[in-house]
Amino acid sequence: MKPAPTLTAPAHAMLDRARRYCALAEQCESGVRQKLIAWGADVADVDAIVQRLRADDYLNDVRYARAYCESKIVGQHWGRQKVVYQLRAKRLPKEAIEAGMQAVDDEVYRNVLAEEADKKLRQLGGEATPEVNRKLAAFLVSRGFTSSEVGAVVDIWN
Repeated sequence: MKPAPTLTAPAHAMLDRARRYCALAEQCESGVRQKLIAWGADVADVDAIVQRLRADDYLNDVRYARAYCESKIVGQHWGRQKVVYQLRAKRLPKEAIEAGMQAVDDEVYRNVLAEEADKKLRQLGGEATPEVNRKLAAFLVSRGFTSSEVGAVVDIWN
């Protein structure tokens, strides 16, 4: 790893601010870059600040991906497809995304899917008619679950 570059006084102040921001919750590099620019950091200093944050372990792609996956799948009941799409949009490396997805237990994931399906089925009237099944499947796919996962759940309700 390269030694961290020396920073000017304004860049050092931005580094301290970014450290506090990253200490509050896990952050991704693209989000920190956007924040630094929004705070008025010189574009030339942003790379040096991000490099220093990585060297000091304030930024870690794998750690961020794990926290994000657990938060979105367990907390907000998203499916894996939606989570992967969002992590790709944040420009995380493929290895970090895969590590994050492995952090969520398969049993927990299946329970999340079953809870979402059960909740939506009750909203739709609780009876598994072809129309209700279509609406249930569309809803679950929109939440980021794969069509094969959705198909298995819809088959169980029939």
